[in-house]
Formats: sequence, C-alpha cells, structure tokens
Amino acid sequence: MEKKQGGYGNMLGAIAAKLAFRPLTYGYSNARVRAMRPHLLSRRQAEDMLKVKTNAAVAEYLSRTGYRDDFTGMGAKVTDEERVEIAVSKNFARTAQKLLRITPKASQSALFAFLGRYDILNIKTILLAKKLGKHKQETEHLLIPAGSLSMQELEEMISAKSADELYDAIHRSAFGGKFLASDSIKHIPKAELKALLQKPEEGKLDMLLSALDSYYYEVAASAVSGGEKDLSIILDLIRSEADAKNVITAMRLKKSGADKHTIIKSMVTGGNFTEQQIGKMASAKGVPEIATLASSFFISATGKGEFAAAEAQFKKDGSLSHFEVVFEHSLARRSLHALRRSMMSLGAIIGFLFLKEEEMNNIRKIVRGKALGLPMERTAEMLVLVG
Repeated sequence: MEKKQGGYGNMLGAIAAKLAFRPLTYGYSNARVRAMRPHLLSRRQAEDMLKVKTNAAVAEYLSRTGYRDDFTGMGAKVTDEERVEIAVSKNFARTAQKLLRITPKASQSALFAFLGRYDILNIKTILLAKKLGKHKQETEHLLIPAGSLSMQELEEMISAKSADELYDAIHRSAFGGKFLASDSIKHIPKAELKALLQKPEEGKLDMLLSALDSYYYEVAASAVSGGEKDLSIILDLIRSEADAKNVITAMRLKKSGADKHTIIKSMVTGGNFTEQQIGKMASAKGVPEIATLASSFFISATGKGEFAAAEAQFKKDGSLSHFEVVFEHSLARRSLHALRRSMMSLGAIIGFLFLKEEEMNNIRKIVRGKALGLPMERTAEMLVLVG
C-alpha cells in the first residue's frame, strides 16, 4: 500500500510541476504579447487611411504611429507606395524578431519553423518578379525579411542572371538547401526545376510554388504538433490555411482551363483535405462547382453567409478575390481566438503574429489600391478587419 501511495504521490507531483512550469515558462512572453495587442492598428485607423487621397498621405499618417522609425533611411527615388511597402515590411520583420526573442527557448524552434512562411513568400515573390521582368528595386520593397533568409541571401537570388545562378543562390542558404533536399520537391527533376527557374511557365510554375508551400506546411505542422490544446488551435489554423490555398489554386487553374492532372499536382500538402476531396475539386466542371464542394466540406456554419455572398459577387465580375477575402477573414478570426483563448503557451504568440501579418496585408492593399486608382469602396471590400 505504501508503494502505491508513493506512486500516486510521484504522479501528482509531476502534474503539479507541469502546471507550475507553464506560467513560469510562458508568463512573461504571453504578458508581453497581450500588451502589444492594443498597439495593432484599429479599424478606425484603417478607415482613416482609406479616406486619404494619396499614398504620401498614408505614409504621413503611419509616421505618426508605431511605424514612425520604419520610414527612416530611405532613398530619395523611392515612390510613396514603395516607402509604405518598405516601412511595413521592416516593422513586421522587427516585430517577428522581437517575438522570437521573448519566446521561451523550448518553443523557439517551433516559432522559427513558423516564420519559415516568410522565407517561402520571399522566394515566391522573387520567382514571380523574374517572370514579370521586374527590376531589383521593384522586387526588394516587396520582401519581408522576417524568416531565416538574410537580405544578402535574398539579394543574391534577385541578382541571379541565370537559372544556374538562381538555383545555386537558393541552395547555398540553409533554408533553401533543406527545401531542395526535401520530399516536397523531389517529384520535380533538377533539370526541369532549373528550366522552370529560367523560364517560369504559368502552369508548371504552379507546381514549383505548391512544392514551396507544401514544404512550409509540413515543417510548420510538425513543429507545433504536441498534443497541447493551444497548439492544436494553431495546428488547425495552419491546416486550414493550406486548405484555403488549395481551394483558391483549384479555382484559379480551373478558370484558366487547366486539366485535372495539373490541378492535383499543384495542390499543397499539410491540410485537412483528403485525396478524394482534392480529386473532386480537380474534376469539377468549373469554379461554381468547386465553390459548392468547398462550402460543403470546408466552410464552417458561421462562414456560410460570407461564402454565399462571395459566390454571388464572383458570378457578377468573375474575380476570385471575393473568395480569398472570405478565407482571410476566417483565418483572422481564428487567430484572434487563439490569442484570446491561449493560456501560457505558444498559441498566443503565433496568434498575435497572424494578426500582425493581417495588419501588414491591409496596409499593402490600401496603398496598392490607391496606386491602381481603385475606388475606396473596392479596396475596403478586400480588407480584413477583426477585433
């Protein structure tokens, strides 16, 4: 009997130690993150920026907020749109590094893996910029140096004059080396990959971009898997983002006339969709049928109305952006939920990072809308404002 009591005593002691460990480990970082939440731009501030006439006025408005220091050190030839793009990228990268510093050491590797989304985004931006024939300066201001790739490594990729140079620049980086050695890219032979880097054709480029996304989702999902309730919220967020990307990719490729095989090869892994569900989307006769399928096995009850409205808008103007905004709203609400509900865990930190990313995206949409001369109402439809 004494032995049994000792066993229960040890078990209770371990539980008590674990419960005490979480506040000690995450108390400081979670308190810092919650203190940072009120400093995110408010809905009113986003609406104020929408109302001003020029991007110069947007830059002036942001320079009176927490973005003030991010406007320093820019060249005289930078346009107002580029000034804002550069400032928000610098601000976001600085925030990401701050979060990494205050995250407990035991969870830093998971957050670092999560920040790999910006390495992927930067490589994709460079590939697409090369496809469009953009100059170095036009590409640089679109980059978000918040991951492991340094600006020097990114500039080497931008400056590459051939497919071999670009491949080598990607391979030399620690992140790129791991990606090129991963299962996510093995289905594309090296010679074919270099051909894609040299001449990124629309349909085939999708396969390379999806390989990049698949690598991120698999690495990030693995990093935050751990059985804790708060981490399961973040895991669901990551998988839902992958599902949303697959729906939009299927819609875009179907709209452009791609066949079933091309669509399936362009899908990312790491989401919740089964092979059967992906097959059904790839076999659909058009975007409306994909929308029906997505609504039936992906959209939550609370998002049905928004998704139906997006379908109605798509039938009017044929733009997939309406669906993209619905997915962004859904992910932003889940991020806010993670921030509010996560107690003493990595969930609150990653939830805040998602919201900060949405703030950056909103500012970029505003300045790009003004640069394109879009009506204020059209830009407002694309913003994702939560909280």
